[in-house]
Amino acid sequence: MLWRLITFTYQANILAAAYYGWTMFSPRADRRTGLRGAVVLYVVVAGVIWNLLLTGRSTGYTPANFLLHVVVPILAVADWLVIGRGHGTAKWWQPLAWLAYPAAYLALALVVLNRAGRRAPYYFLDPGSVGLGAVTVNVGLLAAGFLGLGYVLLAVARPRSANA
Repeated sequence: MLWRLITFTYQANILAAAYYGWTMFSPRADRRTGLRGAVVLYVVVAGVIWNLLLTGRSTGYTPANFLLHVVVPILAVADWLVIGRGHGTAKWWQPLAWLAYPAAYLALALVVLNRAGRRAPYYFLDPGSVGLGAVTVNVGLLAAGFLGLGYVLLAVARPRSANA
């Protein structure tokens, strides 16, 4: 069971649970647009990657997988669009800052686990499974995907002007 904590999905969902739990007790937490955006980005990316690349390599749509990879991302996006809109403005540089955690996760997955003799938790990050060249391409695609989706979240979070 503890091995699951090394997966990005579990870490992103624990972060989401902590953030949304915090918002229940601190009214000021809702104004942390940068943190909210990071949480939404991480659970959405985890959900998209699992649904596109990993369902065939997992136990499928079990209740836990459905919750972690479908329900939580949908709720996070709904929160971002409905509740979070207008609760402070996300800054242009925040999607760049949101890359820090995935980069740290990548370092853990590629360097630490591989040097410890463990496989990376995802086949597309495992040089032994797909080769170093493919891992390099995959890392570039993931970085571009994270950044692009971050800027999409930023764009849709902007409050509409009264003239629109």
